[in-house]
Amino acid sequence: MRFELGEHAGAIGAAQRAWEAADTTRRLWSRDASIFSNADEADWLGWLTLPDAPLDEAIGPTALREAIARHPARFVVVLGMGGSSLWPDVLGRTWNARSGADRANGATPARPLHVVDTTVPAGIEALLAGLELEAGLYFVSSKSGSTIEPNALYALIRARLDEKLGREAAGRHFVAITDPGSALERVARAEGFLGAALGRPDVGGRFSALSVFGNLPALAMGLAPEKLLERARRMATACGPERSADENPGIALGLALGTLARAGRDKLSLSLSPALASFGAWIEQLIAESTGKAGRGLLPIPDEGLFEPGRYADDRIFVDIALAPTDAHADADAAERTRRLDALARAGHPVIRVELADALELGAAVFQWEMATAVIGSVLGLNPFDQPDVEAAKQAARERMASAARGAGAGNDARAAVARDDIEIFAARALAAEAGAAGGDPIRLLRSLVATLRGGDGFLINAFLADTPAIRARLDRIRRAVGRTKPVATTLSFGPRYLHSTGQLQKGGSDRLAGLQIWQAAQRSGVSPFVIPGLGGSFDGLAEAQAAGDFRILSERGRRMLGIALGDDPEPALDRLIRWLEGALA
Repeated sequence: MRFELGEHAGAIGAAQRAWEAADTTRRLWSRDASIFSNADEADWLGWLTLPDAPLDEAIGPTALREAIARHPARFVVVLGMGGSSLWPDVLGRTWNARSGADRANGATPARPLHVVDTTVPAGIEALLAGLELEAGLYFVSSKSGSTIEPNALYALIRARLDEKLGREAAGRHFVAITDPGSALERVARAEGFLGAALGRPDVGGRFSALSVFGNLPALAMGLAPEKLLERARRMATACGPERSADENPGIALGLALGTLARAGRDKLSLSLSPALASFGAWIEQLIAESTGKAGRGLLPIPDEGLFEPGRYADDRIFVDIALAPTDAHADADAAERTRRLDALARAGHPVIRVELADALELGAAVFQWEMATAVIGSVLGLNPFDQPDVEAAKQAARERMASAARGAGAGNDARAAVARDDIEIFAARALAAEAGAAGGDPIRLLRSLVATLRGGDGFLINAFLADTPAIRARLDRIRRAVGRTKPVATTLSFGPRYLHSTGQLQKGGSDRLAGLQIWQAAQRSGVSPFVIPGLGGSFDGLAEAQAAGDFRILSERGRRMLGIALGDDPEPALDRLIRWLEGALA
């Protein structure tokens, strides 16, 4: 790890000395809540000892591990959200393309791993298309056991497998990963699952990568979770209380990021080797949900790319994570990324570069970033282990689902500011005056939104649409258009997964946020409802309720958002939206 901190080096050095003087590393390891907000932080520091946990606790019961090894499944699917799914997604995207010899440990066959973490019907079908369902092993993953998305997805896949295989045989294709005593643990017993692995109640979801929530799916796909844990143990030792702050990789990273955030550099731009790209989404959730509260926090920016220095305001920190050139999967664009990072550092932007010897070092990186996140929470004086604003969006979605059950619809109950060409646009409270002045003209309304953007703002694109290449390409075009013309950080997030990730920061962090909330209106989708078997309601209604409900909360929190409800065909509707936005930016 190499730091290029420019004018901020002195402040970060002072922060290291103050941290040392207060013996804060030892107090953190001793679970001293007073280094945070002095709330319940001591109850959530179990992740500190996960790398040293016995294998039955860290990976799963021996009998279950053996049953998974014997299972005839040819692929693995994780049904989860947020912390329960993002690390398995990193494992799948990082190792699926590698050879069996590169990933298998001899205990299990090498199986590809997929994650299903959407409620959008087209997205669900896109993820399940081409999978022979009876050839899969499905992990229903939820700490609380009551998370609506994995429960609904389980109901869907279970109904299909029951029909193909019969109730008893179908049950043996499911494994529960949950906390002790949860409703999901009871379901696993009652409905004949292959087994259940139980997490630790003192480890929060986004800190659970090195627990059964990450390690058991890793084992099932043919990785050696023991090797990931070994790397994590080395990092935990390096981050121990006897190491000085400047030589402690987790403490040093956290103090740098926290001190820079306090100085106004609260946008964390992440660049990664292509082979490690999915790790950016895991960091995004960890940092955003942990620090985005009480009007403060770091906004992670993955996948935006690196540009020339003049493109950025003075609100950025750049962190690059690269594979060493000696790794067989090292990236071909390393030289260009290095050139751009050098230019940013020369221009005075803080740049932090991390190099991993190989992909297994992600196990070490997980612990380093968890430690750094705890330190950021201490520097900012907040609790990095709670998520006080996440429940607001869930409650708003429940209210809209109840409204739909009464026949009133799950969408936005406000009057659209624009209704044209199968697109409705709704204005948040902060843009109400601009919406009135637009007179129903979409270009004028979008122009009024982008006119509010200033350096230091974040521009959000939240899309409750299928994450397909065609849709992502269109949303990326919107993102690039805004980023080229305005000195703002841009993010692209797909719902509902972002509700369990950056959703906390969007509602509880800085109010310098604006953007677009995009969804498909269920009643205008042109297809029959995609029913959730046995649970009532439909995935169409659930996705719309989540999108419109979250838009309402963002509006109430003063965010400058436009809600955009698309009709029956999202791709041409997005093409129209792109033309309107490019007209607004011209």
